[in-house]
Amino acid sequence: MDKIRDKIYDAYHNELGASFGEKVRERIHWIVKNVKGQEILDVGCSQGITSILLGREGKNVLGIDYSSSAIQDALKNLEKEEEETKKHVKFEHCNFFLKEFEKKFDVIILGEVLEHISDINTFFEKTTNLIKDEGLIIVTTPFGINDYIDHKRTFYFKDFLELQINSFGIENITLFGKWIGVIYRKNKEALKIDLKVLEKLEAGFFDVERTLNNEVAELRRKVSKLTEQLENVKKQKEPASNDYKNKYIEEKKEKIKIQEELYNAYSKQEELINNYKKLMDEKEKIQKLYDNLRNSKLGKFQIKYWNMRNKKRRI
Repeated sequence: MDKIRDKIYDAYHNELGASFGEKVRERIHWIVKNVKGQEILDVGCSQGITSILLGREGKNVLGIDYSSSAIQDALKNLEKEEEETKKHVKFEHCNFFLKEFEKKFDVIILGEVLEHISDINTFFEKTTNLIKDEGLIIVTTPFGINDYIDHKRTFYFKDFLELQINSFGIENITLFGKWIGVIYRKNKEALKIDLKVLEKLEAGFFDVERTLNNEVAELRRKVSKLTEQLENVKKQKEPASNDYKNKYIEEKKEKIKIQEELYNAYSKQEELINNYKKLMDEKEKIQKLYDNLRNSKLGKFQIKYWNMRNKKRRI
């Protein structure tokens, strides 16, 4: 676990690049904004940035992580804070599956945790048992295919619907490009969508996304190879001949072409995610219209009429 270091605190402060930092802050700020209540459990807290931000606002936060190096980083980062913040935040190295908790929480944060879990049902069921009435579980995770080395599963919308257990229903869903945020509330009616239709839709979505990811991987391989070739050319003081110069120019053109193809592949992938979100929004609107019609007087009368008609046909 410690061999794969999560640098979320560093990323938040732009130490891994400004663009990446902006995306990380968008997800973390969304989590912080949606936290309600005083007692917070941050599972998989990593370097502690989310816990620290909540501690600054006077929330009582327990951040836990399976990685000892992550907790060491979190404790060092906490030392940089004001004394008032330190009073509200605690970090602990432990295994969530095995730890026994002495109290329940208003909010449990699972920030990019579920994709690392194999037995997700047991994990999530334990999470629901630690929540107070009307409490929240806030989840963020990569949306769709993410081939990072320690990710054990791919998440689509259907997977989050199936996690509506123990009286927890989905209250909010937000997409952040290749990431998704989901908020579950205790004692809330489950969000209902035809899972069979959704399963077929997402199977097609998976096939398209896998193809795009494979294309991107192949383009990266070509770029890496051409970069290596160009570096070898640069080491030469003078090209030995016009042929060598022409080869250098052609290789540079090819690299630019591949980079353009790589950018286009990423653009297609982003467009696919946006279209999927629009489709899900439209499906939810249609579902609400159908439910409203079905529960109206006219709808009930129409259903009763068709039931009588079908009954006569069978006779």
